[in-house]
Amino acid sequence: MGFVKFDANKVGEVTWGGQIKIKQLGQPEKTYDIPETKFTVAPQSVVISPTKMNVLYRGVDNPIEVGVPGVDPAKLVVNGPGIKKTGTGEYVADVTNISGTDLKINVAVQEEGPDGKMTTRPAGSKEFRIKGLPPAVGMIYRQNTSMRSKSAVKAAKIEAEYQDFPFELPLNVISFEIAIPGFPPERVNGNTLPGAVKTKIDQLKPGSTITIRNIKAKTPKGLTVDRIANISVDVQS
Repeated sequence: MGFVKFDANKVGEVTWGGQIKIKQLGQPEKTYDIPETKFTVAPQSVVISPTKMNVLYRGVDNPIEVGVPGVDPAKLVVNGPGIKKTGTGEYVADVTNISGTDLKINVAVQEEGPDGKMTTRPAGSKEFRIKGLPPAVGMIYRQNTSMRSKSAVKAAKIEAEYQDFPFELPLNVISFEIAIPGFPPERVNGNTLPGAVKTKIDQLKPGSTITIRNIKAKTPKGLTVDRIANISVDVQS
């Protein structure tokens, strides 16, 4: 009986084979062929799951890593609505256009059976909750509240962004409502102030407060976002 040891210096499927040569006293050397065989090296791992945080957000590509201990990631088959493979063991889930509040991701292993044919066996599944995007913050000059001169307010671009959100998700403001003291609120399309609104701002007294509210924006995927905090600006001379 003989033993052979290998260094597990890479993760995944490893193929090995060769020959054993045995020297004998007074006789020719004997050679025994070792048929080619395979084994899989899995990384040492621990699974810690935040059970209340199995959440996928609409409007973004949710990155997901999938692994089965002892199985080459290249042999995994991952299925679920909006799931797309991006690399070995790496996927994204785009749930923007998926109705409902839950999604199940199924994982299977594709391997060669005893008869040489490829078979697929289930490896498990996991449920995720689908949530909309959190509230964003409206801003001018990177601030939600500020004191500005009339000229600065008139030249301002209305913006919105997510703060303390794990995804970098740029927003493009498409419309808003502006409330100027002494005038009825006015709906504006776009992200800048039209000439008629600028004329009203010129008539304000120092210390007047302009409120920009009901801000609407779009994500790069075309999802409309309307949960955006108001902007408050105190006008100086």
